[in-house]
Amino acid sequence: MSRDPRKSVKDEEVLRQLVNEASLSLEDAALYLHLLRTGRLPLSESKKSAVLLDRGMAIVSGDGKAIVPVHPRLGIANYYRTWREAIMRQINERRMRVDKLILQLIPLYEAATEKRTDERGG
Repeated sequence: MSRDPRKSVKDEEVLRQLVNEASLSLEDAALYLHLLRTGRLPLSESKKSAVLLDRGMAIVSGDGKAIVPVHPRLGIANYYRTWREAIMRQINERRMRVDKLILQLIPLYEAATEKRTDERGG
């Protein structure tokens, strides 16, 4: 007798991982598991599924009548890719701010260095 794969997932562990690794709320993580198990939700629940839709973890079905899950390989990868892009954007923006700060501080350093040189030589 084959095992039902829907029962083999340890909900608590998977929910914790979805919260920690995919930054879903516990409610959204539970909804994602439910959606994976059932395969669809009525379109009337699209407001409840907004986070999953925004992250590319679920989509509106071709007939426009339901919310369906995206394969987890794509859904989680979609989230990770957008998360990584956002982090890289933050890193790049911070690097630009740091570069501007450095340019502001260089004249202070150079003026102090020049003053020390003048005091020693003068």
